Amino acid sequence: MNQYYNSYFKVDMDQVIRNFNKVQNYIGSNTDIIPVIKGNCYGYGLVPMAKLFEEGCQVKMLANAAIYEAVELRQGGVTCDILVMGGIPQHLLQGAVEYDLQIALFEEVTARRVHQLAKNAGKKVKVHLKIETGMNRLGVRPGPALHDLLNLVKSLDNLEVVGVYTHFATSTADYYDTFAVEQFEKFKEAVSQIETSGIALKYIHCCNSAATTWYKEAVELCTHVRSCSSILGHMAMEDGREPIGLIEPVEIGAYITNVHDVYPGESVGYSRYYKVTEPMKVATLSIGFADGFYPKWMRGQGPVLVSGQKTRFLGCCMDQSFVDVTGIPCEIGQKVILIGRDGDQRITTWDMEQFCENTFEYLFGTIGPRVERIYCTKTGC
Repeated sequence: MNQYYNSYFKVDMDQVIRNFNKVQNYIGSNTDIIPVIKGNCYGYGLVPMAKLFEEGCQVKMLANAAIYEAVELRQGGVTCDILVMGGIPQHLLQGAVEYDLQIALFEEVTARRVHQLAKNAGKKVKVHLKIETGMNRLGVRPGPALHDLLNLVKSLDNLEVVGVYTHFATSTADYYDTFAVEQFEKFKEAVSQIETSGIALKYIHCCNSAATTWYKEAVELCTHVRSCSSILGHMAMEDGREPIGLIEPVEIGAYITNVHDVYPGESVGYSRYYKVTEPMKVATLSIGFADGFYPKWMRGQGPVLVSGQKTRFLGCCMDQSFVDVTGIPCEIGQKVILIGRDGDQRITTWDMEQFCENTFEYLFGTIGPRVERIYCTKTGC
């Protein structure tokens, strides 16, 4: 940890575990959870969160989208099974063999290449067949295309099919969304086709965090659900429905580096971004767009907490930003809160999703390494 940070992203690790247990209790003991920790675990920090899930939650498998992060997990000491769900560039497939990673399989080029690499290394690579049900990103369609791929894989001794999955495109829109239901029917067809071919599936998964909350039939079919946003306490449905009782474990803050008066006719920021029309007091903060915050958050006059009062950003620069503190007692050096609670006031991630008209995956996934991740438990941070 670098103690010389201008801003921070603090995670209550005990609350993450409580959220995990709530999700597990909600789906029941017959279905396990695969935390999907892609994109630096949605900005929370890749390896620390992976180790929390592996050691604190006792998960047997993690998933992410890029082999880069999967290798980083292995190099960071993570030993449980890891599934790379995204497409892997052909020149990186050796990493799946070298680091004992499970991969998505949906076409024959990768199948033949991975088989040969595994054969050369004297290993067997485990694969999950990705089924195309409507997302049209990656996948093999049920029917003849899946039949041909199954026949090919059966002929490749260094590949082992252990799982099957798909991804819902609209499960966040509404409970029993029509398109999601159509996708699930196609997925069931694929699962039946694979099992009829004689392959025993250890992993069957199609539900993301949103579908986990409402698609009981899908949860019951599957051996696992893929979830992380819910475990991190974020509302998965677009309208904010959250039936599990999850709690956000995050606080994001920065510090005041200057407090000064401005007057009508003056301006704040580059290109005179904010024009002053009445006497104001402005605080400068130690955080800016180079820290990876979504531009509308600060430039759109998003909310921020100062001295327990909700106020607004006035704009931002690369490394600094401006806040209206008119009538708010504050001083240089004190902490301000972008996400979290200060006294009786609170700004939630959901608040910022609504303000920025974007999801937390985008808002947090772009937050950079200068924002120090701080991990806290009941014994301290």
